[in-house]
Amino acid sequence: MMLILQESHQIILRMYNQLMRCTLFFFILLTTSNVAFSNSFYQDAFSSFQNNNFEKTIHLLEKDIVFNPKSSDSYILLGKSYNKISDLEKSYKYFNIAFTLNPENIELNFLLGEKSYELGLIEKYGEYISNLETLCSGDCEEIGNLKDLASE
Repeated sequence: MMLILQESHQIILRMYNQLMRCTLFFFILLTTSNVAFSNSFYQDAFSSFQNNNFEKTIHLLEKDIVFNPKSSDSYILLGKSYNKISDLEKSYKYFNIAFTLNPENIELNFLLGEKSYELGLIEKYGEYISNLETLCSGDCEEIGNLKDLASE
């Protein structure tokens, strides 16, 4: 009886180890596939953006952020795409998401300042000018361009 129990235990242990190896293999396969899909979606979206195909860019980036929700670059490009089709509210929304991920991005602070000004959010506009003055040691083009909006 004891011999049967030991053999059963060994069989179960072997099956468990094989199952764990298979599970690990599939997990690694899925993880690397997601990264590959994400990179492909972003690259395709960037190419579409350069070709002025903003609807396709938006569609691809929406897929990309499913696989890579912490990519500030994806949210920035999504914001730029919505800006190109004149949806300022969504543009501002996606720039803000990117800002939560990367608040020290100079281009992003400029874009948010620009959208804030266009949407009449003057206090926010001032905050982004202040951010740029802190981020740009000395003078940078973005500060001047953002300040020029108010003088137009």
